[in-house]
Amino acid sequence: MENTPLDSALILKQKYRSLRAAELDEKEILKLLTESTLIQEILSDKHRTDTFTGLRKIEFLLAELSEIPYFEKLPEVQVLLKTLYEYTATADGYSLTGQSKGILACHQAICTLIFIRANEQAWAKKGIDWIINYLPFAKNEATTWQETDLFERFGCVGNTPCYDGLVKSVKALSEYRQKFPSDPILAEKLTQGLNYIMKHRVIFHQDSDDYLYDDLITLFYPYPYRTNIIEVLSLLKKENLLKDPQCQDAIAFIKNKELVNGGWQAEKIFMKSSWIPFDAMKRKGNWITDEINWILS
Repeated sequence: MENTPLDSALILKQKYRSLRAAELDEKEILKLLTESTLIQEILSDKHRTDTFTGLRKIEFLLAELSEIPYFEKLPEVQVLLKTLYEYTATADGYSLTGQSKGILACHQAICTLIFIRANEQAWAKKGIDWIINYLPFAKNEATTWQETDLFERFGCVGNTPCYDGLVKSVKALSEYRQKFPSDPILAEKLTQGLNYIMKHRVIFHQDSDDYLYDDLITLFYPYPYRTNIIEVLSLLKKENLLKDPQCQDAIAFIKNKELVNGGWQAEKIFMKSSWIPFDAMKRKGNWITDEINWILS
């Protein structure tokens, strides 16, 4: 099957990762962003702000855009960023209901990560503080968070932390530390979260060789409220942990998913009404292949 041409946004990301971004001036960056068919499709998608699902769609679209370097330079993105902040910011963190009692660990972390990548440090710090102060990163660890209407109903807390929320929150801590000044408290929380992931060997129950859940070993990119093996390994790569013995089974798993003719394919698309797929299903995907190649490089 003939390869699909690379979208200009993916070309930009490849140049950014190869440290060739310094070769790009502002004009070239904007050219690659504005010529992207994918970005145009995401930005043209309709959305609303008066419902949980409407705000979730804005969050998801921005989460997708945030996988592309310099996404925040687009005026349309700035409008979406301000809209997401205005409707989700609470006194302590981010909620798709606009109220503290509606905070969910996964969505709170996604909003925080979007603001980190958009260089909105003050907005990002609000979400980081909530993670540090309230989100358990260990089994049987109590939380002092009181506004737990959705937090408890959807399993963010309990005897075991929600792995989706934990991974995305650890990812937010990691990227915040890489981009902005931080303190030993953040570093300690980040280390605790990374240790939790490593104890699970990325994708397994802590005390067995059973996978934590099916979606965790399903290939998709980018990532909605669910995490998966690709997202966790990308986090661990940025933290220089992929050579650790605890990562080797997960790395072997993803290598075994490679297609006969090379590359990888998306195996699932979440929330089709709120999500613009980066790659078509059941064929080699340029974006997911690039992400996995980068992880394994």
